[in-house]
Amino acid sequence: MLSRLKRAIIADDAPQMRTLIKILLCQFGVREVVEVEDGASAMAALRSGGADIVVMDWMMPVMDGIECIRRIRAGQDGIDPGIPIIMATGVLGDSAEATAMAAGASCFVRKPFSIRTFHNALLKVRGEAT
Repeated sequence: MLSRLKRAIIADDAPQMRTLIKILLCQFGVREVVEVEDGASAMAALRSGGADIVVMDWMMPVMDGIECIRRIRAGQDGIDPGIPIIMATGVLGDSAEATAMAAGASCFVRKPFSIRTFHNALLKVRGEAT
């Protein structure tokens, strides 16, 4: 059940996208949502309080989503390398999904996405897909 998700981190440099994703996460039962603008801030948020799930954009300043995912998966700074990560991005190209998955994303969602697509991604990374 998605209500087991207590804390989520959204890393996206677009404030409107962070707001949209936050609304969806809250509707799906997430209690605390931390919003950050880049991968470096996502790493800091994970170090300070962890998370049950991360929703990550690809193209961000300071540290992009791919590099951030690689660092999370490496367990850098004691961060749980097994945390579910949804890569939600507008990056186009046939290899985008493969690149994200190779970096360690748990699921890939192309922007713009529907509520159903995002919900299914949450279920998938939590092992609850039907």
